[in-house]
Order: sequence, then C-alpha cells, then structure tokens
Amino acid sequence: MSEQEQNKKINELDRRITRVEQNLKTLNLDLEPDGRISEAFDHLENIMDGQFANVDNQFKEVRKNQDRIRHELSTIRGGMEAILQRLTKVDDLPEEEQKCGSRKQWTSPHKKRSAFSF
Repeated sequence: MSEQEQNKKINELDRRITRVEQNLKTLNLDLEPDGRISEAFDHLENIMDGQFANVDNQFKEVRKNQDRIRHELSTIRGGMEAILQRLTKVDDLPEEEQKCGSRKQWTSPHKKRSAFSF
C-alpha cells in the first residue's frame, strides 16, 4: 500500500470517527436529563397531569350533581307520600276493627251507622 492510499484511508477513518463523535454528542444531548427527549416527556407529563385534574374536577361535579338529584328526589317522594296520604286518607282509618259475624269489618269515623246495620 502506498503512502497516498494510506493517507486516503486515514482521512476516511478520521471522517468516520468525526461523524460517530457528532452522532454521539447528538444522542447525549437528546438523552441528557435536560435534553429534548426529557423535555418531551416532561411536556407530556404536564399535559397528562392537567387532564387528570380535569377528570377529577368532572368527577367531583358529577358527585355534587348526583347528591343534589338524590336530595330533590327525596323531597319529591316525601311530597308525593303526603299527597297520597291526603287523597287516600290513610291516617283516617281506625286502628280497631269490629267483628260482624265471622268477617272483619272496618268502621269509618265519617260514616254514621244506623241501629239496623250489620
């Protein structure tokens, strides 16, 4: 091998080493704690944290609405029970029953009984 061929080979190897060093520096910059990849992961983490906070707030809002609806339903049920009692006059029913023969008969305080009724 001539000296010219050796120099050519050395220069080629030198260029390859320079390229490898540049690629290594680029990788180191990308992978360092403050590098581009770390920045990208930090950015994604911030976005995800914001989304999780939004989801938590929405769950809190849903729970608050659910509690409000339960309260309103409870109020409506209470009102409906009061209306039903008024319409059916359930509280006007006597607590004692009178027996007429073998069958039981309820007496209403609103109904007057004659002396001849059985």
